[in-house]
Amino acid sequence: MDYTEFLNAVCDYINETATDVKVGVHTAIKNNGVKLMGLTFNREGYNASPTIYMENYYTEYMNGSDISEIGDRLLALYYENDLAVNCDMSFFDDFDHIKDRLYIKLINREKNKDFLKEAPFEEFLDLAIVPYVRIYDKKIGNGLIMVRNEHLKLWGADAGTVINIARKNTHDHDDFCISHIADVLRGLGAGMALPEADDTEVPMYVVTNRRMTNGAAVITMKDKLREYAGIMGGDYMIIPSSVNEVILIKQGSCVCDRLDDMIREVNATQLGPDDVLADHAYRYSLKDEVLIF
Repeated sequence: MDYTEFLNAVCDYINETATDVKVGVHTAIKNNGVKLMGLTFNREGYNASPTIYMENYYTEYMNGSDISEIGDRLLALYYENDLAVNCDMSFFDDFDHIKDRLYIKLINREKNKDFLKEAPFEEFLDLAIVPYVRIYDKKIGNGLIMVRNEHLKLWGADAGTVINIARKNTHDHDDFCISHIADVLRGLGAGMALPEADDTEVPMYVVTNRRMTNGAAVITMKDKLREYAGIMGGDYMIIPSSVNEVILIKQGSCVCDRLDDMIREVNATQLGPDDVLADHAYRYSLKDEVLIF
């Protein structure tokens, strides 16, 4: 039984077992055209339909678990965690209520060309700047909704206005920070023995925002790039390590000659396909104050 057949089998079991819940197979299109399939739960009287992605459950099935066992566990998860909630989304219809929640994300233009047919965007080098709305909800947690052309019609707003507001909000409120990579690794290493940050070897810094989400958008900000040139001591290379952060390396470092090969290898082996931003490095020229690829 392949993954799609497995989803349909679990879906059929739950729909035959539950009396107040209906489940359907749902395909979500993520960044870079990545498709994720899962089960969406619908319950009368509730406007939120949570989706549970099933890859781990499929692994359990392949290792011997029964469809009925998996279906019963999913129903228990749904009920015990109160996944059926009502969300007040009325604010989404009013642009005055939306505009303070608009932010930008930087994505790969070629890999998202189908999505960009339906969404406002601004070209940035070989990438695309796209706006999204941040959602804050105590019941379901924080999330985001990507802005599409249909939303512009709903709001009576044009793409340029929405993107400009989103760029300003991101610049003013996302608290971008730059940290030496040794300090970052030390923070992640829980006591790992690492040398003190030392720029005499290869000065390498990580830049992201306080949320550590969609932090690569920082490279669209001229004042931030200029500020980092002061820290880097002049021109520097930018490694698009993911959509969430970038790594800066001083121009002329010995590793610069191998950057593109390194980026492609990391993208292929270490990142989820929906986290990839680009397969090559960018260079910041302080003299011209431009980003080059």
